[in-house]
Formats: sequence, C-alpha cells, structure tokens
Amino acid sequence: MRSASSALQRALGEAAALLATSAPSTLPPACLLSISEPVCPAACKSISFQVSICPPCLAVLPVDPPATCPCPPVRSSVSSPAHLPLCSPVCLSICWHICPPASPLPLSHRAMAWGRGATISLVLLGLALALAIIVPAVVLSRHRARCGPKAFAHAAVAADSKVCSDIGRAILQQQGSPVDATIAALVCTGVVNPQSMGLGGGVVFTIYNATTGKVEVINARETVPAGGDPDLLSGCEQALPLGTGSQWIGVPGELRGYAEAHRRHGRLPWVQLFQPTIALLRGGYRVPPVLSHFLHSDFLRPSLNASSLRQLFFNGTEPLQPHDPFPWPALAATLEVVAAEGAEAFYTGRLGRMLVEDVAKQGGQLTMQDLAAFQPEVVDALQVPLGDFTLYSPPPPAGGAILGFILNVLRGFNLSAELLARPEGIVSMYHHIVETLKFAGGQRWRLWDPRSHPEVQNASQALLGEELAHLIRQQMDDRGDHQLSHYGLAGAGDHCMGTSHVSVLAEDGSAVSATSTINTPFGAMVYSPRTGVLLNNELLDLCWRRPPGSGEPPAPVPGERPPSSMVPSILINAARGSKLVIGGAGGELIISAVVQAVVNKLWLGFDLGAAIAAPILHVNSQGRVEYEPSFSQEVQRRLQEHGHSQSPRPFFLNVVQAVWQEGACVHAASDPRKAGEAAGY
Repeated sequence: MRSASSALQRALGEAAALLATSAPSTLPPACLLSISEPVCPAACKSISFQVSICPPCLAVLPVDPPATCPCPPVRSSVSSPAHLPLCSPVCLSICWHICPPASPLPLSHRAMAWGRGATISLVLLGLALALAIIVPAVVLSRHRARCGPKAFAHAAVAADSKVCSDIGRAILQQQGSPVDATIAALVCTGVVNPQSMGLGGGVVFTIYNATTGKVEVINARETVPAGGDPDLLSGCEQALPLGTGSQWIGVPGELRGYAEAHRRHGRLPWVQLFQPTIALLRGGYRVPPVLSHFLHSDFLRPSLNASSLRQLFFNGTEPLQPHDPFPWPALAATLEVVAAEGAEAFYTGRLGRMLVEDVAKQGGQLTMQDLAAFQPEVVDALQVPLGDFTLYSPPPPAGGAILGFILNVLRGFNLSAELLARPEGIVSMYHHIVETLKFAGGQRWRLWDPRSHPEVQNASQALLGEELAHLIRQQMDDRGDHQLSHYGLAGAGDHCMGTSHVSVLAEDGSAVSATSTINTPFGAMVYSPRTGVLLNNELLDLCWRRPPGSGEPPAPVPGERPPSSMVPSILINAARGSKLVIGGAGGELIISAVVQAVVNKLWLGFDLGAAIAAPILHVNSQGRVEYEPSFSQEVQRRLQEHGHSQSPRPFFLNVVQAVWQEGACVHAASDPRKAGEAAGY
C-alpha cells in the first residue's frame, strides 16, 4: 500500500506540473486529492458503484474548472466523440465510483482545445485510470483499518432479509431520502415476509432529520372500525394466542403511513419506491425459506389450512416448500395501481372496494367509510436522557414509554463490561434486568391510546422521570419471588410473535426507524384474493388493555389504536457523533429484545452483530422468566436460586435490526434469527 501511495503522490505531482505549464486555468487546490485527508465534495457523492459509466469522461477536462471541484453529470452512453460528457478526472478519482447523469460537453470545450490538449488528455486518461484503481483501495483500506472490515463509509439499511436491505440501499444510492429507502424496504418485506407485515397492516415511523435536529413519529397503526362489535373482547380468552378471524381486523394504516412519510420527507418519485418489489413479483418469484418455515410450523399450520390463506400458500393439501414458484399476481397488480395512482387507490378507490367486499364475504365489518376516515398521527418523539445518549421513541399507544422506563431504571445500576468478568456480576445484571421487566409489565396500562382514553392522557410522562426510576430501584432486593402485586402485574394474556422492523441511516446522518405489522403471524388469516392483501388482527392487542386491579378490558372505542410493544427508536450522542437506529419484532418480545440489544451495545461494549445475536430472556405477564433456548444454563440456575420462576416458551422469535454510527464508521446488523442481512455502502 505504501508503494501505491507513493506512486499516487508522484502521479499527482506530475499532473499538477503538466497542468500548470499547459493552461492558463488550472484545477483549483480543492480538486487536488490529499491521500492523508481524502475529500469528496457534496456534488461528488456517490449513488452507485458503477465504474463502467465513467470512462467516457476520463479524457476530458473543462476549460475553466469550477472552484469547488464538482463532478458534473455524465451520460451512461455517448453517441459520438464530439459529445463527450464533462467530468473532472481528479474529481472523478475522488468520487471514483460514479459520475451522475448530465448534459454533453460541446466539442469546442473538449480538452483538445488546450495548448497541448492531446498530450494532456492521454496523460490524464492514464492518471485517472490509475487513480480510479489506487485511490479507492487506499481510502477503503484506511477506512477498514479504522472502522473494521464490515463497516460502511456512508449509509446503511437493515431489514430482515437481504433482498429488502439491498433494495433500500439502492434507493439511497439513487439519492433517495432515508424515508424513501425505508418505504421501499418495507414494501419489499411485505412480499418476502408476508407473515409479518404488509399492506393490510400498520406502521410506526420514528424519523430523525439531521438538518433540523428534530425527531418526529408518524403513527399509522390500525384503528377500531366504526361498526366494530362492542362485545368483541369477551372472546379474548378463546381467541388467544393467534386471534384468527375477520372480527379482529383493524382498519389498515400501512399505505397512508407511507404516503404521509413520503409527503413530509420523501425525495424520489413515489412510483420509484414500488418498482423494485413489483419487478421481484413479476420476475419468477419463489418462496423464501423463512416464509416456508412459518408455513410448516406445527403451531400455525392447522389454522392456515382452515383459512382463506390456503389458496395462496398451499399446493393442494401441502404448504409451499422453500424455493417453490410463488406466483402472486394479485399483489403485483395492487402494487402497480398504488405506485401509479397513490395510496388513495386503496383508501377511496377501486382497490379499497375490492378489499372491503372480499373481507365482507368472510364475515368482516370493514367499510369504505372506515378506510376513507383513517388518518396517520404525527407527533413529537418521546425524549429520554440516558447519560451520554438521548433516546427518541414513539409515545403511546406505541411502546416507547416502557422502553424508556426500563433503560432509565437500568442506567442507575451502572452496567458495564467489567460486570462480565465475574459470574456474580453477570447474574446480578440479569437479576436487575428481570426485576425491571417485571415492574415494566405492571405499567403497560399506560400505553392505551390517549386520544380515545383521556384518563391516561399524561400517564406515560410519569414513567420517564428519574424520581420513579429511583423509587423502582429502591424496591428491588436480591429476591425474585415477590408476589405479582409487588410489581403491579395483572396477569393479562400474552402474544408471542409477529412484526417486522427496518433501520436506515443516510449519508447526511438522518435516520429512520420503522416497525410494521399485521400482528401475529399471518394476521387474522383472512386473505383478499382480488387485491392480494393479507389482513391484520390488530384488535387482538386490545385484549391486554387492562386497567390496574381490573379483570376485564374496557370496550373498544371506534377510531382507537390498540396499545403496542413496537418501539422504533433512535439513540443519539451528539457530542460524540454517535447514533443507534434500532427496533425489533416479536410481539411482546420486542421491548425485551431491544432493551438487551441496547444494553449489550451501549453499556457492555459488544459489537453490533453480537449485541443483537446474544440470547435474551423475557418476563411474561405472570412474572415468569422465559429464556431463549441458547441462553446460559448456569445463569438460569443462578437466577432460580434468587427465586425467579421460569416458564417454557413454545415459539421464541425475537428479531432486531439496527444501524450504528460512530464518527465516520457505519455498522449495520440484521438479526440472524430471521436470516436477515444488512446492506450499505
């Protein structure tokens, strides 16, 4: 690498000397690359790693180089030598991977018009080609030495599948905003993991704007239909854990959530966000292995077989196998209509009418009036100081207040990597985590929708203060066998799975954390064959909306959003230039999984992948500890000695996606539990 650097310095010197003697106008200092301090002006920032489109511009220099060394647009194909595109070779060497598209350079402006134009062009052609090879290698090598071999230099997307992460990354490289990339990745995820999310569900965005420093939340969770059954919740016990059937369908909010996010923060045309997934569906799509795993689950298969989803996911009497052909023309057509006509085609147009008619045939109460009335809610994110970091997370009825409460309590125990050196330290840490999760379970009533329940209007704010955190820590001792009343636990029902999450960080530091769901796997197991949409069963979440000390949840309120464990979050340390964009999936496991990933990363010093992959524990509504199968048996035994009772969990799937930025280093990780893989550049 030293010889490459020396060669580069010599080449730069020769080029500068040649330019100085050959033209009255020379490249300004800003255009000379310092190998120790690589510069990439804003106009040069990459949108792709497509070296192949740049060679036509290598032999041409502008007569009057601009002062800031931009890399002007270039055509990907050139019709004749007389119309070579304009691109400064030195600028190109800095931005080696692309020259963005643009107008051609007139023949009169070509470098041959210079005094020794032909010689200069040949020398610069060779120089630029050398730079295009050497500079990236040097810069990449230095970046990897500083940040690690898996780090990205600019931006990243973490979805729960590789193909959807790749689609999100491509949108960023096309100069899309982080919201654009998030929407594109979510549209893709609704196809790759339809058991988790889709157009028939709801979504919550937490959006950080690096320019303004503002963090806002767009809550497009499903709502209770106007004509819903007031006695619906009397069937909770019978319906749990899956809640199948049209009576549990909430008004879908997914697409209006996308539209609102795009209206406020989008950059690319709406249609462009749907095209990659449409191409995926139209290009001979096959069953992803993760989807097939869900289809063959002994826990889910009987319900699937008895539902309208059988026509989509079964080949006769058997569920589809991994990599089987998976034609889904109805959904492809729906996405094409939405891409061309916008979200209103779903809420007030023909797609909505077909959806409502299909649901009605299966006993549903959803109406066109319900769809037309749905509106996302835009609010400020909750802000929770956590030492050097500040947590931004969605307010009720999403779960950010509970997440903030747990992390604020745990912060007082000074968790650090030193604890891991002693077995007693590890056990003590998990004891405090378990106890805090128990107390948090007793506060879930604070997540009711404050618009529909004025009595909880300010209930979440009390969770976030240091006074309550200090009081909770004082109530903890070495025992784990206190009565449920000690924690305020009501013994409500649990739901154990579902949902998808995407985390995105853009080049300018803006970020999006978005969680989307149809609730439990495959939602209500109600399928609209004419639109290709799977419907949610979000109203099942009303079953654990219980006031303290009360046995039965109150009746659903039309327009109410059910409480949620979804916590799309962003943690920022402005002084250090650090950012953690994080969220998860897994139903009630979400908060437990995200808490432990944050603790592992920020306080215990794990790298991001290890912080997410580490086995977790969870506390159910009965106060019993549930352990992921790979969780340490020794720690389980020691926690039992503290009095913590445990319970097996038949279906344990917690999934976290995150992006971590520290200075110029960007790391991204998608949870291996769902075979996810992040993407960046």
